[in-house]
Amino acid sequence: MSDGGGTQGAANRQAAIDVLDVCVQAATAYRRDDLSRRLATTRDHLVDPLFHTLVVGEFKQGKSSLINSLLGVDVCPVDDDVATAVPTMLRWAESPMAVVHLNPTADGTAAGDTAGDAPGDAIPTASSVTVPVDQVAGYVSEAGNPGNHRQVQSVEVGLPSELLRTGLVLVDTPGVGGLGSTHSAITIGVLPMADAVLFVSDASQEYSGPELEFLRTARSLCPNVCCVVTKIDFYPAWRKILSLDEEHLAAAELPLQVLPVSSVLHHIATDRQDTELDTESGFHGLSRYLDDEIVAKREELVVRSATSDMLSVVSQLESQFATERAALADPARAQALVDQLRAAAEQSDRLRSQAARWQMTLNDGFADLMTDVDHDLISRLRALTREADEAIDATDPAESWEEFEPWLYRAAADHIVANYTLLQTRAAEVAARVADLFSVDGHDVASQLDIPNPAELLQTVSASADVELEMGSGLGTGMAALRSSYGGVLMFGVLGQMVGLALINPVGMVAGLLFGGKAYRDEKNRALAQRRGQAKNAHRKYTDELAFEVAKDSRDTIRRIQRQLRDQFSARAEELYRSTTDALQKAQQAVRIDESTREPRLRDVEAELRRIRGLRDEVLAITADTGDH
Repeated sequence: MSDGGGTQGAANRQAAIDVLDVCVQAATAYRRDDLSRRLATTRDHLVDPLFHTLVVGEFKQGKSSLINSLLGVDVCPVDDDVATAVPTMLRWAESPMAVVHLNPTADGTAAGDTAGDAPGDAIPTASSVTVPVDQVAGYVSEAGNPGNHRQVQSVEVGLPSELLRTGLVLVDTPGVGGLGSTHSAITIGVLPMADAVLFVSDASQEYSGPELEFLRTARSLCPNVCCVVTKIDFYPAWRKILSLDEEHLAAAELPLQVLPVSSVLHHIATDRQDTELDTESGFHGLSRYLDDEIVAKREELVVRSATSDMLSVVSQLESQFATERAALADPARAQALVDQLRAAAEQSDRLRSQAARWQMTLNDGFADLMTDVDHDLISRLRALTREADEAIDATDPAESWEEFEPWLYRAAADHIVANYTLLQTRAAEVAARVADLFSVDGHDVASQLDIPNPAELLQTVSASADVELEMGSGLGTGMAALRSSYGGVLMFGVLGQMVGLALINPVGMVAGLLFGGKAYRDEKNRALAQRRGQAKNAHRKYTDELAFEVAKDSRDTIRRIQRQLRDQFSARAEELYRSTTDALQKAQQAVRIDESTREPRLRDVEAELRRIRGLRDEVLAITADTGDH
C-alpha cells in the first residue's frame, strides 16, 4: 500500500476514536446512559470498519491471480479449468484462518459432502466449519467442488496481509457473463452492498457487449467502479486493447478508470525487490487506487458518520447547560425561556407517540413499498412466463431444452435481483423522508439498512424446471401412419367391390398414402404440442415456486427493515425528549434559585459549557481534517 490517503484516513479515524472516548466519558459523567450506548455503537464502527471490494469478471480473466498478487499469498485457486465457483471473502486476521459457510438444508441443518468423498473429508452438519487455508481450493473451485456438491454458500478467509489491515475486504466472485451468466445476476445482487468494484478483463480482446452491459449495471448500483486489464505481459498488443476498452467506455458514457497490470511481473518484481519492474507491472498504480479511492474515501465516510453522532451527542449535552445559563444570566427572561422549553418538551414528547407524524410516514411508506415490490415481482415473472412461452412455441423443447433451462434460471435471477434493488432503493427513500421529520439528527439512520443478498435466496430455492422431454418415436409415428394408410386402402377397396369396379384399387392405394401422410404429420404435431405443454408446465411450476419463495422473503425483509428503522428513530425520539426535559428542569431550577447561590452556580455552569464546547471544537476539527483530505 502507498503512503497516501489510506494512511491519512487511518490517522483521522484514530483521532476520531480518541475524541469519541472523551465524548463517552462526558455522557457518562452527565448521566446520559442513552447517549453513551449510542456512542458505543459508533465506536464499534470506527474501530473495525470494513470496505468491501468485489473483484468481478468473466471466467479465466485473472481475477484470482490478481488477488493472490495483491495479498502476496496463493490463497485463491488458479486452474486451467473454471476456477472460482463460490464467493470467497478475504479480510484481515492476526493469523491465517478460513471458515466455510454452508447452505442450510430443508431439515434445518447445513448441507454436507455427498458420498464419494475421501474418508475424513465430510463436512459436519453445521452452518459453518473452520478449515485450513491450504484446503480452501477444495471448497471454492470447480475442480475441488464440482457443481458445488458440497453446498457451499461462501468462504471467508482471514490473512495477516498489510493490504487488509485497514479494513479492506476483497471478494473473489464467480465469473460473470458467458457460461457464468447465472453468477452474473447473483454478483449484481451484491453490488449495492459493495463499497467498490474491480472489473477484471484480460488483454486478449476488447470489452464485449455483455461486459459493457455489466459495467453499466455495476456503475448504477455501486458508486466506485474501476476496470483492471490483466495479463499485459502475455499479450504484446495490450496497449491497443487498452485504447479500445477506453473508447468503448467513453462511447457508453462510463467514466471509469482503466488500470493495466501483470500479476506475473509483480510476482517476479517482488522476488527480486525490483521497484522499476514492479512499477511496470502496474500494481503500484492499483495499490494507490485501492488506498486513495477506496480505503481513504471509505475512511472519510466512516469518520464523518462518527463525527455526526458525536456532534449530536455534544449538542444535547450542551443544551441543558446553555438553557440554565441563559436563565441564570437573565432572570427577567427566565420564565419566557421556561415556556419555550415546555413547548419543546411537548413537541419531543409527540415524537415518542405512536401517532407521531414520522410513525405514520414510516408505516405508510412501507405499506406502499410492500405493495409496489409485490406488484413489481409479479409483473416481472409474468413477463418472463410470456417470454418463455414464446420461446417454447418457436422451437421443439426436446431439442432446445439444454439451452432454454439455463436461460430461464438466468433470466429469473436477473428479475429477482432487480426486484431486490427496487426494494433497497425505495426503503432508503422512505428512511430519508422519515429522517427529514426530525428537527435534530436522524439523517444518518437512512443509510443503515439491512438488505439481504438475493443470491442466498436464489441458492436455497428448491424449485427447478427439470422435465423429461423425448422426441417422438419414429416407429410409433410410422405405425400410426401405417394404420391410417391401411384404413384408406381398405375403405376404397371395399367401395370398389360394392360397385363392381376393380380398377378403383389403384385409387385406394393413393388415398392410403395421403391418409398415411396426414396421420404422420398429425402425430408429429400432437407429440410436439405435448412436449411444448410439458415444457410450459415445467417452467411455470418453477416460476410459481420462485414467486412464492421470493414474495415471502421480500415481505419479511420489508418488515425487518421497518422494525429496524422504527427502533432507531424511536431511540432518537427518546434522546430528544430526555434532552429537552433535562433542559426544562435546569431552567425551572434557575428560576427558583435565590440570589446568594445564583452567581456561584452561573460560574459552574459556564465552566461546564466551556468544557463541552471545547469538546465540540475537537469534533469539528476532525471534520475539518477529514474534509481537507
